[in-house]
Amino acid sequence: MTTTTASGTASAEEAPFFPAPRSCPFSAPEQHTAFREAGGLHKVTIWDGSTHWLATRHADIRAVLSSPSFSADVRNPDFPLVHSNQPEHEGGLFLRLDDPEHARLRQMLTKEFSVRRTQAMRERLLRITDELIDAMLAKGGPVDFIQDFALPLPSRAICLILGVPYEDHALFERHANAGTDLDVSHEERARTQREAFAYYEALVERKRREPSDDMISRLLAHHTGPDGFAPEMLPVLVGILVGAGHETTANMLGLGTVALLVNPEQRDRLRDRPELAPSAAEEMLRYWSIVSTDPRRVALEDVEVGGQLVREGEGVIVSLIAGNRDPRAFGANEGESLADTLDIGRNARRHVAFGFGSHQCLGQNLARVEMQVAWPRLFERIPGLRLAIAEDELPFKRNSIVYGLTSLPVTW
Repeated sequence: MTTTTASGTASAEEAPFFPAPRSCPFSAPEQHTAFREAGGLHKVTIWDGSTHWLATRHADIRAVLSSPSFSADVRNPDFPLVHSNQPEHEGGLFLRLDDPEHARLRQMLTKEFSVRRTQAMRERLLRITDELIDAMLAKGGPVDFIQDFALPLPSRAICLILGVPYEDHALFERHANAGTDLDVSHEERARTQREAFAYYEALVERKRREPSDDMISRLLAHHTGPDGFAPEMLPVLVGILVGAGHETTANMLGLGTVALLVNPEQRDRLRDRPELAPSAAEEMLRYWSIVSTDPRRVALEDVEVGGQLVREGEGVIVSLIAGNRDPRAFGANEGESLADTLDIGRNARRHVAFGFGSHQCLGQNLARVEMQVAWPRLFERIPGLRLAIAEDELPFKRNSIVYGLTSLPVTW
């Protein structure tokens, strides 16, 4: 089989399967980088044998994600699915709807994750950070940074916002992990989704009987019914928010810590100048681009992107990491790209790690505050933090919706 690209024809051996592996865990997939520099969109083959366009340039990614000519609805028969369970699990959810319905429902949630509300959590997040550091120091190294810090910090935060009991964290973390692991079978994923739905259905019903000052209770009181979220969709929505609210940030905290440990000049710079925390968080988001399989869209009409005509019914996948390493967007110096280097002082706010357009990540303000709090405090209190294994032994995820580490042994 041949795969036609915007710049020519690639042989079957060259046709990428998405998500492409990162041969170097700190870099974009080599094929995505080559496609970006070749220009235009390129045809790729995904898990089910279907072919779709891959956008790798920063400008093309923003064009696709901001255009009403592309749909985010996974129920569209031409949509480039991440896995076979996606239409059943996500179909009809607000984040998979198109505007104006998506915007109308999203507006009911944005206040919960506003800049003002998430900034008001900063002191609480700092206390949680200190508690986790205290526990690590009491345990003594080596510890698994993922299990002892990176995972519990965002898990506790999203529990506070939504009103989910943190004592159930092992259960909902397992659900989230099964939902992002692309090696999980269709049957196992479906079983886990049923189990998760039963848990969140019971939780929502408990909040209906005993409301409190949390997001689930407010959704039930003000945004459920004919003009809001369908009652039967609420448990699925809560599950999505819990998973997205801790899984992505946990991986970012782990990866960002590794990046600082293997770039000690950047670590020392952040420790000496904690006011760099906001730009450090943006740079880590750009540098890692941990969502490796989304966003995806399907064309609702013929539309041109990057000089390539995308016809109605054709799918487009965007490579966030290729776009976030695009030297056209993030600088080049005398022909040498600076986009592949880590610079916590860089102005990286134009990154697309949270997506772009009206479907940008709902919880991005919360994620930013968590990272801004965590890294300066961590290296202030444990300045001698270091890897407990060799860098080339770090266990990176290889086939997941969210890139990250399965564990991170550290000591001091």
